[in-house]
Amino acid sequence: MTRYPGLVLALAWSAAITGAVVLIPSRSWLGVIALGAVFPLLALAVVLRPALLSLAIVAALLAVGRVELPAVDAYAPTRAAGVAGETAVISGQVSDDSRAVGGGGEVLVAPTRILIGKTQITDIGNLLVRWRGPTEPGYGDTVRATGKLILPRDAPDFDRRAYLGQRHVYLELQATSFDVTGSAGGAAALPAWLRSRYTAALNSAVPPPHAAVLLGIVLGVREGIPTQLEKALIATGLIHLLVLSGLKVAVFARIVQGALRPILGRNATWPVLGLIAMYAMAGGATPAAIRASAMGGLALAASHMGRPSHVWTSLAITAAAMLGWHPELAWDVGFQLSFAGTAAIVLLTPSIADRVRFLPHVLREPFAVTCAAQVGTLPMMATDFHVISPVAPIANALTLPILPILVASGLVLSVLSVAPELARVAAIPITGLLAYIEQVGYLLARAPLAAVAIPAFPTWLGLAYYSALAPAIASRHLPPSGRGFALVLATLAPVLISTVALAGWANAPPQAMVMNVGEGQAVLLRGPDGAILIDGGSSPQKLRDELGTLLPPWQRNLDALLITAPSLGHVGGLAGFERKAEMVFVPKAAIGGSAWRTAALEQATRGASIKTLEAGRRLVIAGFQLEVVAPEPGAPGDQVGAADLAARAVAPDGKSFCDFSDLDLQAQSVAAARLSGPCTYLLLPSGGRSRLSPDLERAAVTSTTQLIASRGAGRLAAGFPPDVLRTDQEGTITLPM
Repeated sequence: MTRYPGLVLALAWSAAITGAVVLIPSRSWLGVIALGAVFPLLALAVVLRPALLSLAIVAALLAVGRVELPAVDAYAPTRAAGVAGETAVISGQVSDDSRAVGGGGEVLVAPTRILIGKTQITDIGNLLVRWRGPTEPGYGDTVRATGKLILPRDAPDFDRRAYLGQRHVYLELQATSFDVTGSAGGAAALPAWLRSRYTAALNSAVPPPHAAVLLGIVLGVREGIPTQLEKALIATGLIHLLVLSGLKVAVFARIVQGALRPILGRNATWPVLGLIAMYAMAGGATPAAIRASAMGGLALAASHMGRPSHVWTSLAITAAAMLGWHPELAWDVGFQLSFAGTAAIVLLTPSIADRVRFLPHVLREPFAVTCAAQVGTLPMMATDFHVISPVAPIANALTLPILPILVASGLVLSVLSVAPELARVAAIPITGLLAYIEQVGYLLARAPLAAVAIPAFPTWLGLAYYSALAPAIASRHLPPSGRGFALVLATLAPVLISTVALAGWANAPPQAMVMNVGEGQAVLLRGPDGAILIDGGSSPQKLRDELGTLLPPWQRNLDALLITAPSLGHVGGLAGFERKAEMVFVPKAAIGGSAWRTAALEQATRGASIKTLEAGRRLVIAGFQLEVVAPEPGAPGDQVGAADLAARAVAPDGKSFCDFSDLDLQAQSVAAARLSGPCTYLLLPSGGRSRLSPDLERAAVTSTTQLIASRGAGRLAAGFPPDVLRTDQEGTITLPM
């Protein structure tokens, strides 16, 4: 422990920042307490031995103070929510690199002026501006935009709003016009200028789409990659080739060192460090680029000063510095993957390489490195990208050996661009290598089980995975006396975590879950006595995946299945439905269509009883009281939206979930008269494509009612509040009942 004090202090600092950012954000009083405890602990370090223990606690307290202080404006989110939905004209300065998104881009802007009508608004935080078009703002540019202010979109399986909140972003601007009114000057503009010049040089010398691939390989900038190629690279685990990595930084450092050392001798180290930093910034200063350049710089500096470098200390100090600079990086997927992958490569590559000695050396190292990285980052890849690639080690073994050649060639190509014809000739063999990588991606992506889709990967499963992996790795480095204990821990810890998680899952309180099944709707009501499925969405695969995630593995059957409407958005997902329902309820009306009849018949063959429901019926199923409010007796089944089944589900504690299917406005007004009370949660009819009827809005909606829209994409009807939850933005929405 005392042999590497820098490692211990950096780990304490990083762990405290991560915990404070994720678990206890925006607690300024906690920062004051943490800083107040620093001085007594420093005094204790004078008398306590080893002093490193006290210093580590001091580092952790300072980290908490870094996160919590200075105090943030606690009312900024409230002020921001108050202007959501308004059209605004904003001016401000770009405070981060822009990112290409769907035919346009998004960028973080620190606003200097916000006008809503003739009223100037202040103190609502930074803005994430989205636009469509070719405009490409650079860091430090001044921009002007006009558009609608909306609450930040969330993302399935990722608390994006909390992440943006760490950057003081509480609103997005959907820009209808977006212009750069002033360019950054000085050193801040240099990385963007270099990137644009290099991109132009590649586009002139290398034909598309190979130029875009080479740009990603050299600078880590993913622009202009064809969709099919990008999917193939993701499926085969080759997408990391388009990220600025330690290997690329090492190649760059060798090139610039070789060019400068004959001129500057030993003093070449310091210009090389500056050029490495510029290389990372030209690549967009992503967490992976910063990590790679920082660790490469530390190794060069240590070598220059005649000091030994220690990879774990370098890794920990780099992480600590990055988190100290931007604590919100603790949320960043790229940051997490970069450090977890690097740690796994250092730990596991030698042992994996020993086990694959039968491979030629040129293939053995990249195969082992890829396997190690996959083992170390599997829960993160499954959680954030929902895919695991079994063919990734093979794909990387076939491509990584030529990566240094491509990086070096791509850098040399920028110098040759002063003579365009010479650059085009030199680009011919480079294009051949790029085509080889692309074809490896395309061919292996077609292999059976090239990519295994992971619909959801719960947090507890990730904890169980690492609780087994960490002791198993440690056992290889422990003496025989401690090896057995580590292996026992690797077995018992994940079992304990899984048991606790499954016990909590089995005894979860009543919930309503609006599932992310694309167009249409599917709702799961899970109570103390069972589960009710309302509709099945349009996709059988999506319905199976969602139910497999939401229901415990031992709960195969449903207490009831409600089919509210005959359209494919409600019953398409029930085709070939494998779960058995005890009862199937359908509207008591002459509704058309055959898909719902087929789904009901399949359940009847499994022993389900088929029952019809009309307004006025009350049932108790799975611990919920179902109040049926539509269809009315005699409702015309041949009119779309007139005879759908609608119900209000009431949990034991009184909270209610209302599902009005796709009732038209007239049927909504009639159903409103049947309601026995307002709705705690209301699923908007037809995915919110039209407003609620005035009668239903008065009867069902209060100031505390949460509106939900089950959508695949598209806009809601005008007039809904900005806090409507949407499955296309939130993923599956779980509501406590």
